[in-house]
Parts: sequence; C-alpha cells; structure tokens
Amino acid sequence: IIAIMAALALPQYTRFMERGHGSTAKNALNMIRKAEATYFTLESQYTNNFTELAEEVPEVSRVNSLEWNYTIIVPTGNATFTATANRLKGVYSGSCMNITNDGNLTYSNITIPW
Repeated sequence: IIAIMAALALPQYTRFMERGHGSTAKNALNMIRKAEATYFTLESQYTNNFTELAEEVPEVSRVNSLEWNYTIIVPTGNATFTATANRLKGVYSGSCMNITNDGNLTYSNITIPW
C-alpha cells in the first residue's frame, strides 16, 4: 500500500518542485528585464554583459544558479534584447523561457504550465 501511495505522490511532487523552479526563472528574467530598462535609461542601449547590468542593479549578479542558465541576446543596434533561461537539470531539462524588452514571455520545450 505504501509503495502504491508513493508511486501516486511522486509525479505530483515533481510537478510541484518544477513549478517552483519555473517561478524562480520567471522572477530572474523579470529582474534582468528591469535591470536592462535601467541600463537603457542611462546608456541609451541594451547590453548582454551581466557585469555591466550588476553595476546598475546589483541583484542581477545573483540570478545565476545550478538549475538555470541565463543569457542575454542583444542584436546589432542595441535597441532590443531577449533574455533566456535554459533549464539545466531535473525532469524538464532543456526547457526554455524567453523575455523581451517589451515584457513578452514565451516558453519552449515545456511540458508543464509554469
């Protein structure tokens, strides 16, 4: 009976934990977006350099984790950016979230709703 209950509870627990990790990534992407807005106000361009962002918004230096890899892509012209969070570990490794300078959040390779 205990084994059956454990088999039923494990998928729910995994989804619960992954939602928590997903929320962490969403918050980090929003922090990056706000830091980019501050940087853009001061420099009139976006940057893909986390060190430069952390000079203006120190909290950005804490977004790196063992669970997610964060990158920022700034196309030529520095007038837009896309920040990406790639899931490195866990059941849903390979999942990806993107946020743009205008706040659009998109998901790819995600099998659970975050």
